[in-house]
Amino acid sequence: MLIFKIKLRYIVIIFLFLCKNLLYADEFVIVTAKSGHSIYSLFNKYSLNNKLLNEFKNVNSKNINKDDGLIIGKNYALPIQVVKYDGKTIRSSIGITDFDLAKKIEDYNITIQNKGLKDDYKISRVLWVPLDLYRVYAYNNTINFNTATVSNKDNAANKKTDISYNFLKEKIKVKNNKLKGYVFYLISGHGGPDPGAIAFRDSVELHEDEYAYDVTIRLAKKLIESNASVYMIVQDSIDGIRNDKYLANTNNSEFLINGDTISSIQTIRLKQRTDLVNKYVEQNKNIKKQFLLELHVDSRVEDKRIDIFFYHRNGCRQSEKFCQSLYNTINHKYKKNQPGREYCGTISARDLFTLRNTTIPAAYIELGNIQNPKDQLRLIRHDNRQAIANWLYEGIINFK
Repeated sequence: MLIFKIKLRYIVIIFLFLCKNLLYADEFVIVTAKSGHSIYSLFNKYSLNNKLLNEFKNVNSKNINKDDGLIIGKNYALPIQVVKYDGKTIRSSIGITDFDLAKKIEDYNITIQNKGLKDDYKISRVLWVPLDLYRVYAYNNTINFNTATVSNKDNAANKKTDISYNFLKEKIKVKNNKLKGYVFYLISGHGGPDPGAIAFRDSVELHEDEYAYDVTIRLAKKLIESNASVYMIVQDSIDGIRNDKYLANTNNSEFLINGDTISSIQTIRLKQRTDLVNKYVEQNKNIKKQFLLELHVDSRVEDKRIDIFFYHRNGCRQSEKFCQSLYNTINHKYKKNQPGREYCGTISARDLFTLRNTTIPAAYIELGNIQNPKDQLRLIRHDNRQAIANWLYEGIINFK
């Protein structure tokens, strides 16, 4: 993930916008200058009021030449506030009551969307608000764009190649050393342009990638708390752990751990992930205890209820043992928490891309049937998602 530091009221994370050389944060939109860009063409492109020009120049002065030209490849903060859309109204998202202002903000976002510079705010849950509107009406000029500073390290050099736990959106404290010296590579299925399996409940779309991701980062948190090193291969730059029943479906905030955009082509998408895993495995080659887990949600006929089941690498005894430990733990939990209900999960070898193209002990996990109403309860209830993460964590501990 591309990370740039902006010195504002707090440090925020900004991320690469799909195929647009664009980044945005909880504060201001950041763009990377291309050939032919000038300050004025940039303002025209983003439909900005020229009265904000002087502020733009002050904030970005180190990377503006004497002819008001921009430097190709450098990053510039635009006077556009980024606000998370709450899914209800623009007014409630920003904290205003002015209907006319809300309409102006909506019109601006539609204009930018029509230019292909951002996704529909109702889908992406992200609003852009030019500061001339944001200040005057919303916060009484309390937003000081002139305090912003933009890092301009080389983009390629600035991609993450090491572990960062920013995806959790919270500070994590190590509680014990049960997994000290262990390294885990976690992949949540699909993501980016690929939502995976889709089902409906109460007329709401359930996307596989959202629920697999939520369980995966819950598991990541548990592992980190036990002092493990965790590489979260797919990361969402907006969403951390969510307790919502229906998780918002987004595809423009998910990127790979190194900042790369997730490909829309399946074979490339799968290779991107395994290449990253193999790269980090090689970097950590002196660490013997390395494991890979990939989480998905299956899709079958609606009346087919299934329990959590596992695939391991063909011919890899360690992968099979690893899956067996996870299976045994979940079987025990079912007997304890749902006496009388037999656990019908399975373990089997399968020639899947991730398993075939990696070498460390691995478990490919299906969490249930997204089409089945009872299995859906395993997904939409946040306490159930947490329970799955807890059980997988215990299975890992039992495998030690």
